[in-house]
This record gives sequence, C-alpha cells and structure tokens, in this order.
Amino acid sequence: EASNGMTGEQDCSDATAGPALLLWSRLIQGAAAVVIVLSLTLLLSPHLGEAIFNLGYFHQFSMPVEVPSLAHGYIWFANGIIGAVMAGWMICIILLARGPFLEGRPHAWNTIAIPLAGWFLIDTAFSIAHGVSGNVLLNTATGLIIGIPLLFSRRHFIAKY
Repeated sequence: EASNGMTGEQDCSDATAGPALLLWSRLIQGAAAVVIVLSLTLLLSPHLGEAIFNLGYFHQFSMPVEVPSLAHGYIWFANGIIGAVMAGWMICIILLARGPFLEGRPHAWNTIAIPLAGWFLIDTAFSIAHGVSGNVLLNTATGLIIGIPLLFSRRHFIAKY
C-alpha cells in the first residue's frame, strides 16, 4: 500500500488518467464531499437540519406552528435517515470517481449519472408537486455540481469503434 493510504491500483489510475479526467473526477469527489457534510448535518445537528428544511418548506428557519416534542423526535429521526442515505450514496460516488471512473470505464460513469438523474427527476418532481421550491433549488444545485463534471467527462467514456 502506498504511503498516502491508497492502493497501488488507485495510484496507477491517477497516474494514467488524463489531466481532464482527473479534474472531473476530483470535482465530482469534492461535490460529493460537500453533500456528505450537509447530509451529516441532519444527523449530527438536528436543530440546524430542521432549520434548513424549514427554510426550504416554510421560507423561514422555524416552523410557523407549535410542534409537539414527540413530533420533533420523529422529524429529526426522518431527517437523520435522509442524511444517512444521502451520505452513503455520496460515499459510493466518491469510490467510483476515485477508481473505475479514472480508468475510463463506462460503467462507472453510468453508475454515477443514471442514479443521479433518477434521483433528480423523482425528487424534484415530488418537490414541485408539493410546492417546495427550496428543495427544487437545492436539488438543482446538487445536480449541477455533480452533473457538470459528468457532462464534460462524458467523451472519455464513449466507446471508440
């Protein structure tokens, strides 16, 4: 194992990847890391996580009505589950971006892009249907910070026949 903690295979991938693909990989990893930090906020700081969701849903940091403490516990639990799922998904994206993505393997690009597109379409449609424009904006930002590097890296994954 190399001194930086990565396996030799990953080191080789970094060395053989072109500079553009390496840039796109690192941007995807950075974007996923940002999403992880925001997602973990829902777990580690439920008050802050709730305030962020309130801002998106009610356009203010607090709920406009008094919520019983039992309901707060449920809201914090549900937000924590959302955060855990998002963080886990972003860890997968980082692992793909660090390995097979850098090797130019089409399945890596597809395995990042297809679930991202599916999530974006489903979650955004649901948010629009419920009038939650704040979540539409958050989804759009997330989609763009990962989608732009994916779009620009696509040419590295197209089979050449």
